[in-house]
Amino acid sequence: MTLLLSHDDVRAIVTMGDAITAMESAFKEEGEGATLLPARINMKAGKGWLRVGPVSLEKSGWAGFKAMNLAPGAGVRYQVHLYRAETGELLAIMDAQHLTTLRTGATSAVATRRLAKPGPCVVALLGSSVEARAQLDAMQEAGYVKSARVFSPTEANRKKLAADYRQAFDMNIAPVGSAEEAVAGADMVLAAVKSSETVLYGKWLRPGMHVNSVGTARRDQREIDPETFARSARIIVDTKEGVLGEAGDAVAAKDVLQTKDVHELSALIVGKVPGRTAEDQITLFKSVGTGIQDIALAAVIYQRAKERGVGTDIGAFPYLKQQ
Repeated sequence: MTLLLSHDDVRAIVTMGDAITAMESAFKEEGEGATLLPARINMKAGKGWLRVGPVSLEKSGWAGFKAMNLAPGAGVRYQVHLYRAETGELLAIMDAQHLTTLRTGATSAVATRRLAKPGPCVVALLGSSVEARAQLDAMQEAGYVKSARVFSPTEANRKKLAADYRQAFDMNIAPVGSAEEAVAGADMVLAAVKSSETVLYGKWLRPGMHVNSVGTARRDQREIDPETFARSARIIVDTKEGVLGEAGDAVAAKDVLQTKDVHELSALIVGKVPGRTAEDQITLFKSVGTGIQDIALAAVIYQRAKERGVGTDIGAFPYLKQQ
């Protein structure tokens, strides 16, 4: 039987804590060589685009793909199809907007555990979108937020975000008037801005800081400058192929960014590469997202839905043509 899960269904049954646990397991499985992740397909579709990313988690037994499409003037849609690898059953079709937001924040938390200095700290948040909020949610869940400052170009948006987090978490958080003001004196920077212009400059960083950068997934986007890459003693990414090939700020830093100095999060998790090794190191995690993240969290969502009776059962779908 196949479950159909709407956006509201997904939001009701999965938490940031669930997502962090799922990402720890997923990247460990990848680091152990138990996943298959072919290059995702990107193609023009009308005046927009369509992207499809397949994956198989060979050890845990899940497979599937995420499809996302953008139509100019309308927006972006996400969906995941989740299969049981052994039998080929299509277990679920689910809206993947919230899934995508959660797994991005959760992945940053997994990296931060190994790259940032331990304990609560002063956090600078750049951006006020749902992705920016997920970054702050993840750091709050992981216990990193002592206080926070948020900058977004729209004053009303940064004030609203600060008010929301004061109410939800009793967080010591303040809106500020510039990205530089947010970063000054911070221990950690969360950058989640889709922009064609640089938002975070490496000259602002001081020894010991950690940066999570998740806002750029296209070549025409910029979030961090080449100096941020150059000053980082540890550069960890979710996917080298994706970050170095798709993130515009990483492409723009090609003259200072050596491929040998960039390592994947899966290798960090299983101990193949080191994380932070000194108090004064600047560390960077950059993410564009992978199908492994999507399918690992989709599996958790499916299991929660089955346990709680959430979703619409659409029967045996698709039709099975027997051999």
